[in-house]
Amino acid sequence: MSETTGGEAGGAAQAGAAPESYEAAVERLEEIILRLDSGRAELRETLELCREGKGLVEYCKGELDAVSGELQRLDLDDLVRQLESTPQAAEPERSGNEVPPGDAI
Repeated sequence: MSETTGGEAGGAAQAGAAPESYEAAVERLEEIILRLDSGRAELRETLELCREGKGLVEYCKGELDAVSGELQRLDLDDLVRQLESTPQAAEPERSGNEVPPGDAI
Protein backbone atom coordinates (compact mmCIF):
# COMPACT_ATOMS: atom_id res chain seq x y z
CA MET A 1 0.00 0.00 0.00
CA SER A 2 2.50 2.56 -1.13
CA GLU A 3 0.00 5.09 -2.41
CA THR A 4 -3.10 5.87 -0.39
CA THR A 5 -4.62 8.57 -2.54
CA GLY A 6 -4.61 9.47 -6.19
CA GLY A 7 -3.54 13.07 -5.58
CA GLU A 8 -1.99 15.48 -3.18
CA ALA A 9 -5.31 17.09 -2.19
CA GLY A 10 -6.57 13.99 -0.40
CA GLY A 11 -4.87 14.38 2.97
CA ALA A 12 -7.11 17.07 4.44
CA ALA A 13 -10.33 15.43 3.35
CA GLN A 14 -9.19 12.01 4.62
CA ALA A 15 -8.32 13.45 8.01
CA GLY A 16 -11.94 14.54 8.40
CA ALA A 17 -11.35 18.23 7.74
CA ALA A 18 -13.95 19.96 5.62
CA PRO A 19 -12.86 20.94 2.12
CA GLU A 20 -12.02 24.60 1.62
CA SER A 21 -14.90 25.02 -0.85
CA TYR A 22 -17.59 23.22 -2.84
CA GLU A 23 -15.42 23.53 -5.93
CA ALA A 24 -12.44 21.95 -4.12
CA ALA A 25 -14.64 19.07 -2.99
CA VAL A 26 -15.88 18.47 -6.54
CA GLU A 27 -12.32 18.58 -7.84
CA ARG A 28 -11.22 16.00 -5.26
CA LEU A 29 -14.21 13.79 -6.11
CA GLU A 30 -13.14 13.87 -9.74
CA GLU A 31 -9.63 12.78 -8.69
CA ILE A 32 -11.07 9.93 -6.64
CA ILE A 33 -13.25 8.77 -9.52
CA LEU A 34 -10.28 8.80 -11.90
CA ARG A 35 -8.20 6.79 -9.44
CA LEU A 36 -10.96 4.23 -8.89
CA ASP A 37 -11.67 3.99 -12.63
CA SER A 38 -7.98 3.38 -13.34
CA GLY A 39 -8.18 0.00 -11.65
CA ARG A 40 -4.77 0.59 -10.01
CA ALA A 41 -6.04 1.24 -6.48
CA GLU A 42 -5.39 -1.56 -4.03
CA LEU A 43 -8.21 -2.96 -1.91
CA ARG A 44 -7.55 -0.84 1.20
CA GLU A 45 -6.95 2.27 -0.89
CA THR A 46 -10.24 1.66 -2.65
CA LEU A 47 -12.01 1.47 0.71
CA GLU A 48 -10.38 4.71 1.90
CA LEU A 49 -11.19 6.50 -1.36
CA CYS A 50 -14.82 5.38 -1.11
CA ARG A 51 -15.02 6.65 2.47
CA GLU A 52 -13.47 9.96 1.50
CA GLY A 53 -15.76 10.23 -1.52
CA LYS A 54 -18.82 9.58 0.63
CA GLY A 55 -17.81 12.39 2.98
CA LEU A 56 -17.22 14.75 0.08
CA VAL A 57 -20.60 13.92 -1.48
CA GLU A 58 -22.29 14.61 1.87
CA TYR A 59 -20.42 17.92 2.13
CA CYS A 60 -21.46 18.90 -1.41
CA LYS A 61 -25.08 17.98 -0.72
CA GLY A 62 -25.04 20.17 2.39
CA GLU A 63 -23.62 23.07 0.41
CA LEU A 64 -26.20 22.66 -2.36
CA ASP A 65 -29.02 22.44 0.18
CA ALA A 66 -27.79 25.61 1.90
CA VAL A 67 -27.59 27.54 -1.37
CA SER A 68 -30.98 26.23 -2.44
CA GLY A 69 -32.48 27.41 0.84
CA GLU A 70 -30.96 30.85 0.40
CA LEU A 71 -32.35 31.08 -3.14
CA GLN A 72 -35.79 30.12 -1.88
CA ARG A 73 -35.59 32.82 0.79
CA LEU A 74 -34.71 35.35 -1.89
CA ASP A 75 -37.95 34.32 -3.64
CA LEU A 76 -36.62 35.14 -7.10
CA ASP A 77 -39.84 33.96 -8.77
CA ASP A 78 -41.79 36.60 -6.86
CA LEU A 79 -39.24 39.23 -7.87
CA VAL A 80 -39.59 38.25 -11.54
CA ARG A 81 -43.40 38.46 -11.28
CA GLN A 82 -43.11 41.93 -9.76
CA LEU A 83 -40.77 43.09 -12.50
CA GLU A 84 -43.00 41.68 -15.23
CA SER A 85 -46.12 43.26 -13.78
CA THR A 86 -44.72 46.81 -13.61
CA PRO A 87 -45.36 49.12 -16.57
CA GLN A 88 -42.60 49.15 -19.14
CA ALA A 89 -40.83 52.34 -18.11
CA ALA A 90 -37.93 51.54 -20.40
CA GLU A 91 -39.95 52.13 -23.59
CA PRO A 92 -39.85 55.80 -24.67
CA GLU A 93 -43.14 57.55 -25.27
CA ARG A 94 -43.98 58.10 -28.94
CA SER A 95 -45.78 60.99 -30.48
CA GLY A 96 -48.82 60.18 -32.56
CA ASN A 97 -47.00 60.55 -35.91
CA GLU A 98 -44.03 58.23 -35.17
CA VAL A 99 -43.88 54.88 -36.90
CA PRO A 100 -43.08 51.89 -34.67
CA PRO A 101 -39.73 50.23 -35.53
CA GLY A 102 -41.33 47.08 -36.99
CA ASP A 103 -43.62 49.07 -39.31
CA ALA A 104 -40.99 51.36 -40.86
CA ILE A 105 -40.98 49.68 -44.29
